[in-house]
Amino acid sequence: MRKRPRITPATREVKQGEIVEDLMSLLPDDILINIISRLPLKEAAKTSVLSSRWKYLWTFTTVLDFDGITESSNCISDPTCIDKVLQLHRGSSINKFRLCLYSKDLHESEITNWVYSALSKRVQIFELELWPRLKNYTFLENCYNNLKSELSGVKYLRSLRLFSVNVTGEILEFILHNCPLLDQLSVVRSETLVSLKVVGSAIQLKHLRISTCYRLNEIKISTPNLLSFKYFGPGQELKLHIENAPQLVDISFRGVMLTRVRNVVGPITSCFPQLKTLELDSCDELYAQFSEHELPNLTHLHLRVATLNRESLLGLASIMKACPFLQTLIVQFDYNGYKVGRRRKVPRHSHQHLKLVELHGFLGRPIDLELAFYILENATTLEKMVVNRTNYSFGCGNAKDCTKLREAKLRQGVELLVL
Repeated sequence: MRKRPRITPATREVKQGEIVEDLMSLLPDDILINIISRLPLKEAAKTSVLSSRWKYLWTFTTVLDFDGITESSNCISDPTCIDKVLQLHRGSSINKFRLCLYSKDLHESEITNWVYSALSKRVQIFELELWPRLKNYTFLENCYNNLKSELSGVKYLRSLRLFSVNVTGEILEFILHNCPLLDQLSVVRSETLVSLKVVGSAIQLKHLRISTCYRLNEIKISTPNLLSFKYFGPGQELKLHIENAPQLVDISFRGVMLTRVRNVVGPITSCFPQLKTLELDSCDELYAQFSEHELPNLTHLHLRVATLNRESLLGLASIMKACPFLQTLIVQFDYNGYKVGRRRKVPRHSHQHLKLVELHGFLGRPIDLELAFYILENATTLEKMVVNRTNYSFGCGNAKDCTKLREAKLRQGVELLVL
């Protein structure tokens, strides 16, 4: 009788591996490509050695992520390798194309070719990030005329994110009007963006973010589908126009030199009745304008206060009063040494829906404590207050002051967390 072969642990592992491989082979190509697309590019390319069937499957991946900023051995960032991957790619479409590279060794023509290759593949999510910014490179400038006549690729864009990349308002407006699926646009650190007009009833954009574009002097928004608008940058000379934006419920407007807030609050007052989330850099000039309006649907308010003084304390109280259904209040204090001002009584007002309050940069001065106690006394349904003390020491606060806050008599069910 013939002896049965002895099965060792190593043999058993091989046999199990063969079974797993057979099960994977039963899956259709579409599912295998979907699995491969979730892998880093280098790992995806390695699957080509598994079998003859797998040899070219990775070239149909729907995600091309070239990241030279993140230090990872799985990232492809060498220009020659990027060229090779794009040449080998056989898929007719790309779900996501991300190019995040140091630009010191790149040529403008290389970037243009990569961008055009991605757009020709009906890319849906496009992200371009260059460090440092190439002054002589402007997004789509060299292939702009071609795109005007060949819209088959660009029209599939759903999300466009440009970081440290120059782009003009003309090109962005062309994209907005010719990409019917585009719902997210983010532009950060562009030196050539001077004016942006998001105007048109057919524009489907839902989320707009503009940050640190210091030459930008005008933004005009008139589109019925926009849900959120986030801006960060200097606000002194910016002309902001917002109209016909009935679904705009989330606004963030911040800037390190934002002093002429009338340029900001005036244009967004038309959105006050519908706003649900608002983030602002605030100053004394801002508060008076809120006293004239009501934000009946606002539930989340985030304010950055240059210095908490007597006027700003009164102003914060008036803003809270203007938001009768406010649920979350976040206040960031940026101390700059201004005087507190003469003592004035803060009018009491019951806040029946405020549940969470966060106070960041808390110094523990009497004026800071007064704000904390005002909220504790007037927020009748408060569930939690987080007090995050600043790491800076100006001789204005000490542990004893925070102890007073900890020892405050709280309503039942209120959690006070001092960090």
